[in-house]
Amino acid sequence: MGNMNEGKVIMLVEDDQDILWGNQQVLKEEGYTVITAETIADLFIGLDTTPPDLIILDLKLPDGNSLDFMPEIRAKTSVPILILTAHVERNTRLAGLKAGGDDYITKPFDIDELCQRVAAFFRREDMHSSKPPADKYICGLLLFDLLANQAYVSGVSMELSGKEFAFLHLFARNEEKTLPKELIYETIWKQKMLAEDQSVRNTVHRLRKKLESSKSGYDIVSTKGEGYTFIKG
Repeated sequence: MGNMNEGKVIMLVEDDQDILWGNQQVLKEEGYTVITAETIADLFIGLDTTPPDLIILDLKLPDGNSLDFMPEIRAKTSVPILILTAHVERNTRLAGLKAGGDDYITKPFDIDELCQRVAAFFRREDMHSSKPPADKYICGLLLFDLLANQAYVSGVSMELSGKEFAFLHLFARNEEKTLPKELIYETIWKQKMLAEDQSVRNTVHRLRKKLESSKSGYDIVSTKGEGYTFIKG
């Protein structure tokens, strides 16, 4: 089983050779890929050549204060920035956060704390990236593939027709809301429903069977004179 940190790139921006070397070794042992920069100029070169997933940024560098260059850094990357500073004054810390930093740690610092801060950043990033993409929609155990027009329960396709998929997606987006059958028909077929039309009733009947057989945990309840409600069964 591979290291969970494999493939994650950290840029260390630090001009103190001892701190740079020590942090680099520890982070490599944690499984990260580490690139280094000792000046602001090197930082910008690194952003162009090897875009990092996180930056650990010292404030005072030989060619300037990192805070003065934060707008240019943020114009190039939106990755988390952990600021290292020897200053403990509240104003300095706030200035770093307002300028575009995500967190700070004061020197001297505990190397284990640094590793925990880094790990926390990546946990948040991983949680964010685990959200379904725009072509997916999740409702309980149901996963909707909006490109394939298909719904899945625990990875198994429900084998829906095009109209059944449109119905179920509409219900899922309006969970626990009672939808009049006329509204459902007009939304799906894009036209007015004739009084004797049984299309909505028949499609709901088929969907209820598929929801039950797939063990989706949902049901469609009909209320006379009102419409249909998608609820957890």
